[in-house]
Amino acid sequence: MSAGYILRMIGLITLVCPGMAKSQTDVPSQAIQQEVLKTEAARDEAMQKADMAVLNRIYADNVVIVNTRGVRLTKAQRLADFQSGDLKFLSFDQGDYSFHSYGDTVILNGRANSAVQFHGKINRVPRKFTLTYIKLNGEWQLVAQNETLIDQPQ
Repeated sequence: MSAGYILRMIGLITLVCPGMAKSQTDVPSQAIQQEVLKTEAARDEAMQKADMAVLNRIYADNVVIVNTRGVRLTKAQRLADFQSGDLKFLSFDQGDYSFHSYGDTVILNGRANSAVQFHGKINRVPRKFTLTYIKLNGEWQLVAQNETLIDQPQ
């Protein structure tokens, strides 16, 4: 990943997440962590069931998703993948969470060991992810998602 790409992503997050300019509370309160994890659990379940109503509510309209292939997706594209069945979870295992808080913005990092089928191709390679949640109109919404495959020893 180039330094230019990282700088562009930071700039994008700053534009999408203006609340981040507030001072950082290194780790959000337990209550905020639980709220975000509850939203993340609802998203996880909705992804497994292709529950379009829940996914539509949790993904912000202007969400930026960068998948493991480095492809940028819009909300409409991601929802279409679930609705068509092109994206399916064959198993689901996610955890190893860490949190950072910036006002009404929470950055959630974690690890996924899920088996995912995308357009017929199965991916079992573990992934690290970064999710950016912002509290909008009293609810946590996902505004940015980035996934990276974890190199496996040969």
